[in-house]
Amino acid sequence: MNTGILDFWVGNFNSEEDFYDFVEEDEKFYLEEDSDDIFVSKFAETQDTIWFDQDLIEYGFEDGNTSIYEKFANYSFAEQWLPILINRLNEINPDFDINSLVFVSGGQVPKPVSVENDFFSLTYIGGIEYEF
Repeated sequence: MNTGILDFWVGNFNSEEDFYDFVEEDEKFYLEEDSDDIFVSKFAETQDTIWFDQDLIEYGFEDGNTSIYEKFANYSFAEQWLPILINRLNEINPDFDINSLVFVSGGQVPKPVSVENDFFSLTYIGGIEYEF
């Protein structure tokens, strides 16, 4: 088996629409990709990363009064990373209800950071190893 690292962020967004507007590709990027002022997504912009392979990112918005496990158990490789993610969340105890998840293959975002503003909170949890 091969192993890799996935970088994780958890967040709280005001709405599902706001979340997907944040993480999905900006169509303008491909029209003006020679510009250093256009990022592939708002998420990429917050991470100071012009472009990364969108095939190597997974994300979702899961609102409701269910556990973290119930919200994210159906994501790729969740049986491997979800217990570690939950342990890390218990350690840092974020001060918001988690309704969103973003994870990217390690190395796609060179300097991952947490981001907070009036519209959302997004906390970088770190890398978690998985087998594929």
